[in-house]
Amino acid sequence: MSVNESLKDAANYAALRTKLAWLTHKVHAHAETVTTLASDVDDAAEQMLDAAETMKALAVDDATTAEFADASLTMTGAKDAAGAYTSAADSAAAAADDAKTTTENDHGGIAEAVGTSPVDMAEAAFYTQS
Repeated sequence: MSVNESLKDAANYAALRTKLAWLTHKVHAHAETVTTLASDVDDAAEQMLDAAETMKALAVDDATTAEFADASLTMTGAKDAAGAYTSAADSAAAAADDAKTTTENDHGGIAEAVGTSPVDMAEAAFYTQS
């Protein structure tokens, strides 16, 4: 491999590594957000069901009680869907972590060589062939 190819690979590696770190962070952040929202929806569903049961015990009309019970079921369904989404997000986060690790393992020597070089890299245009 020529010096030019090595330097181009180093620039591409640095950009790839930065992008993978950003993507991994975003995937993890979204997974955490979904997990939090699923928990909040689950809590709300339980509260709606409790309210429906309380209304039933207090002889509130059946239509109102049924609306609260239906809302609880809808929220439970949303929580279940969020759980599936969270599982998929966790899988995506693991895949992003694996991609980052693979990239670092496969190309880490390039970054190390550039980082320990006694001279700075030139602008990318210098390394292109005309």
